[in-house]
Amino acid sequence: MSWFDWLRSKKPDPGAAVSAEPASAPAPPPAARHQRRPAAPAELAVLEALGPSTDPGLAARALSALQGTAFERAALAAVARAHEAHPVAEALGVVAAELHLKRGEADRALSLLDAPRGIAALLLAADLRAERGETALALTLVERALARDIEAPGARERHGRLRRNLGHAAHGDAGLGAGDATLLTASAPETSFRVVGEAGRGGAGTVYEAVDDALSRRVALKVYHQPDQDRDKLIREARTAVAFRGNGVIRVFDVDAERGLIVMEWLPAGALKQWLLRSDAEFLWPLQRWLLPLARALVRVHDAGFVHADIKPANVLFRSAAAPVLSDFGLAHRAGQVVAGGSRGYLSPERLAGQPVQPSDDIYALGRLMEDALVALGRAGDEGTSASREMEQVCGRCLGGAQDRPADARQFLRALGSEH
Repeated sequence: MSWFDWLRSKKPDPGAAVSAEPASAPAPPPAARHQRRPAAPAELAVLEALGPSTDPGLAARALSALQGTAFERAALAAVARAHEAHPVAEALGVVAAELHLKRGEADRALSLLDAPRGIAALLLAADLRAERGETALALTLVERALARDIEAPGARERHGRLRRNLGHAAHGDAGLGAGDATLLTASAPETSFRVVGEAGRGGAGTVYEAVDDALSRRVALKVYHQPDQDRDKLIREARTAVAFRGNGVIRVFDVDAERGLIVMEWLPAGALKQWLLRSDAEFLWPLQRWLLPLARALVRVHDAGFVHADIKPANVLFRSAAAPVLSDFGLAHRAGQVVAGGSRGYLSPERLAGQPVQPSDDIYALGRLMEDALVALGRAGDEGTSASREMEQVCGRCLGGAQDRPADARQFLRALGSEH
């Protein structure tokens, strides 16, 4: 039984009495009724004064304390008013949504989970979306939860069920393994490069740090796991990167399609993935420092009618904190084509539904990068709590429906208050 089903099973019996008085007891006279009305508890006062500076934990505890009391409805109304003025903290939103579900008020519950980020909120929102028939959107929410924690209780079961409901097996299963790892192995073939060590591993190939002794420079050597099978993908990755060469795009030095090799520049600052895992606030904040140049590089891709189609933390590298580099163009295609494959948690609902790729799919992925960074900043301390409301709002738009999302990288830049 899903969390949503369990909550729905707890919905109060509509026929149950809502008064503490026995049904047969005569109504007390007005004066007596006024005298016996309980005074509003302190917890309700906390919720009535709810604002951005209110301790989320205190507010959540206050709401929980009023569950099942005569003040529950007033408490939920106070949360709703506060949420309209300023989105409430997610911990409080989840508690309020659960109470609404118990009351059979699914729409009100969903209104409090319009920008879910934590695992509990993502899974609860997924159940609500699935109940409304929004299967593809529900699947994206579950995949975001899996990206947070592959062992999140109930997430795998939801993932399998929703994929079956979409008839999705043929759309390039992103799998349920941990992170971007693969069970395939690859040994670096004999080359003129001296391999120093493995730098990263993904579904298509393994990237090694290597030294080009002839030119005395370090390079990144990508070795495809299945060069014969993935020859077209390898050539597309190299040619597309060269076509969009310039600031913000990985430099490709050489390619050997027969041996499955791409030789690229070595970027010692590593990938966004590692900075997120470290919750490195000094590197990640402010977000605009790396988001703006990344989006400007993506403008060239979108203006040419292409979609990257695989933006994720492992594919955003850095020359420095202010110089991000977009890599791995193996799935890049012209807009309007159906593209199989992609990475769990970074595919838009439209991609998961099997629709042709559009630039807005890349914008969804950028929103996921923003969400990842904001979550990491929250773990790091003060920088997370001081993240601008503008960043939160732009992130929410990117992760919303396609009709509300910036259509391409140019519109994304405008949403961030920047012109190309």
